[in-house]
Amino acid sequence: MKCLVINCSMNKLGKIQELVQTMSTFSKVAEVRFRDINPYYEVAGDIDAVVLSGSKARIVEVSHRNHFKETVELLKRIDIPKLGICFGYQMVCWSLGCQVASLREPVIDKFEDVRVLETDDLFQGFKKRQIVHLVQSHNDYVVKDSIDSAGLILLADSPSCEVEAVKHKKSAFYGVQFHPERIRIGDQVYSEGLTIIKNFLNIVRK
Repeated sequence: MKCLVINCSMNKLGKIQELVQTMSTFSKVAEVRFRDINPYYEVAGDIDAVVLSGSKARIVEVSHRNHFKETVELLKRIDIPKLGICFGYQMVCWSLGCQVASLREPVIDKFEDVRVLETDDLFQGFKKRQIVHLVQSHNDYVVKDSIDSAGLILLADSPSCEVEAVKHKKSAFYGVQFHPERIRIGDQVYSEGLTIIKNFLNIVRK
């Protein structure tokens, strides 16, 4: 099994790649930067899943979204399980027709109480209404009232963000506003995010 990580930022993504590699049976984890995706870029036929990273780009900014046009078109062409994280999740939701907006106050590098609303495959092992401590770092969000018409189901929310996790009704797309790959801030350590990544990888294996 092989996974492609789409790097939506200008930074290295060692943590995401390391986790996917060590927590699964993937024989290879490849990375492609969003700037290297062009109209002729094709995902190799042996890729089994795609993970989209976070970014400092702002989904509410048209000029920022324009940088990801080819990434959006690529995602439309491939029918394999996908997990969008933070900006990666916002980008896919926006491409499906969701409305996006800015928070009154950004949530930057902090653990927040995320409430599980639906215990589907992504939240396997959690309980409905369970509060999970997960790292947040974002300025923007997906508007809740727009997700149903975009074919998405709400899986989790939080005090600062009305849509923390979604899944598509028909395709194997999952998106999370939080950063499941980050389990430590200072002396605070909560590992629930790792379980969510494992659950996605289990979805891919099915």
